[in-house]
Amino acid sequence: MSSDYSAMRTNTITSPLFGQTFLRDLLLPDLLGEQQSNILYWAGRELAIKLPTAEADVPALFEQAGLGTLSLLSSKKAERHYQLTGDVVQARLDHIDQPDFQLEAGFLAQLLQQDLGIVVEANSQPDAKRHSVELIVGLDPKEAQPMASPLIDDLVD
Repeated sequence: MSSDYSAMRTNTITSPLFGQTFLRDLLLPDLLGEQQSNILYWAGRELAIKLPTAEADVPALFEQAGLGTLSLLSSKKAERHYQLTGDVVQARLDHIDQPDFQLEAGFLAQLLQQDLGIVVEANSQPDAKRHSVELIVGLDPKEAQPMASPLIDDLVD
């Protein structure tokens, strides 16, 4: 275990995140190898299929899942930019070499696709200096997709 992980494990803010990051950043890269980003993206989409959520509740679901704080930065017809921040994001950016956030990108893409009923793809761009990840979402309103009824209602208290 690296000294960064030791610090993360004993820090009162990041220690609750240790189990999640332990699996995400130590085990999965070894198991998934070069295909890690692709597999995690599609794993995120699969998770979202199991948790259809209304677009307005997506930020709350990200928080509850321990993925971070999701904020919409900008929105156009064919593209949206979101920012992912929070303790888990900062800890991974501070302590991990090249942390992968494609799970979050796939999760967001599928949640939006199911709610909007159009093709949605996303990509992640970590920014260690800002302690955040930008999730760039492409929308194709010309291609309809099946919509799903939210299983989780009223995530926001």
